[in-house]
Amino acid sequence: MAAASVRGVPSKLGNVFQSLKAVSSAPRSYFTYTPEPAQPIKGKEPKWVASAEEAFQDLKSGDTVFAQGAAATPIEMLKGMTEVGKKKKLKDVRVCHMHTEGPAPYCAPECDGIFRSFSFFMGGNVRKAVAEGRGDALPIFLSEIPILFYKKIIEPTYAVIQVSPPDQHGYCSLGTSVDCVRAGMSHSKIIVGM
Repeated sequence: MAAASVRGVPSKLGNVFQSLKAVSSAPRSYFTYTPEPAQPIKGKEPKWVASAEEAFQDLKSGDTVFAQGAAATPIEMLKGMTEVGKKKKLKDVRVCHMHTEGPAPYCAPECDGIFRSFSFFMGGNVRKAVAEGRGDALPIFLSEIPILFYKKIIEPTYAVIQVSPPDQHGYCSLGTSVDCVRAGMSHSKIIVGM
């Protein structure tokens, strides 16, 4: 006797597909089917700023900055953060991130002592800094990175992220590189979205 199937898929998987079909066809309003990642972050309100200098006015020595990575690396804001850090003569600002794209000015030799890259998944733009002892890399499974934030092992002061323009409800998308971003930003005191 053959197992029941949905279009040739064994019955156990067929049940999963049926459940997914029921969820996808169920009427719903704006992302009510999940509390993550589309829901607002409690206690956080948007504040519009005109420059990186204004966005990073509260950046202090010893702070931790979480930067979104991959295709959504907020390159211009990280450049602005680097300039603010140099101008304010900050020390020991840790920049935590996964693989980031584009230039990483906070890893430049002239930023040694101001910024220190802390990579969860190292990209080519920070390898030299790590090899020369100006940055760190943490060997970790990608699925375990959010745990660092949830267990407060890493407590960012800032999260620097790339978002879509707000829709008519005021919601933004985290775009193409969500990975550990929701965990990093929801545990940050200040979120800088570009």
